Amino acid sequence: MRLFLSEGAPGCLPVLAAAGRARGRAELLISTVGPEDCVVPFLTRPKVPVLQLDSGNYLFSTSAICRRQNL
Repeated sequence: MRLFLSEGAPGCLPVLAAAGRARGRAELLISTVGPEDCVVPFLTRPKVPVLQLDSGNYLFSTSAICRRQNL
């Protein structure tokens, strides 16, 4: 899985906390992107935090990302 974050973006802090708790249970690559970088190809506006699953799907909701990382 790959987690995209931007400094100062709302929702990044709880996602980082969940990633810290999940460390060792799943492989997670954390990438810091700029606030205007569009990391999801089908979105017209930038959105972070975003979790890209191994299947290629994306999660945009902070709470959904936190739940996914706690599995």
